[in-house]
Amino acid sequence: MSDLATERYAAAAAPPLLRRVQSFLNTRSAGSPPEADLLASPASANSWMRTLEWPARPRLTTDDLPPLYQLREALQTQLEAGRAPSESPLQLDLARHLEQLRWGMTLEEGRLVLSAEGDGWRLVAGTLLGDILLAQQHELWPRLKACRNPPCSVIFYDSSKNQSRVWHNTSACGNLVNLRAARARQRAKAT
Repeated sequence: MSDLATERYAAAAAPPLLRRVQSFLNTRSAGSPPEADLLASPASANSWMRTLEWPARPRLTTDDLPPLYQLREALQTQLEAGRAPSESPLQLDLARHLEQLRWGMTLEEGRLVLSAEGDGWRLVAGTLLGDILLAQQHELWPRLKACRNPPCSVIFYDSSKNQSRVWHNTSACGNLVNLRAARARQRAKAT
């Protein structure tokens, strides 16, 4: 399965359970120079969705995009904040999204499966939030991180043993930030 949103940033890919969430978060304009926002129009959003496996194929319209922008911003902010437990306005926005979704439960191969009901943005949001729920249960959610280089903040999967990665790509962001810090220390010593 190809993920154009994440591949364009050369970020470490998440396992299949979190791949849709990572891809959704990487649809936004980021990087240097900034890439295009893949949710900018229904055409680009639907094109992005065709690259991933979804339980159904929702067809997004212009009306579906604003709630998806809000969901993406709320999830991005949560990852950038390091999952602080505070009740931020964006977490309340996430709660409002949850209130607008309907869920169904089915039995597949002897296991209960939670699935989103509806179409358009509701199906996309419900599928993504269901993926996050499963990732939390499998303790994978904390491994999905935002790059600590503020202009970048691309979403990557930290597969390191001690979960200590902070850059989506060490050569692109890590070296740049470390070089800036070293130069700042040298300037401070010189004065």
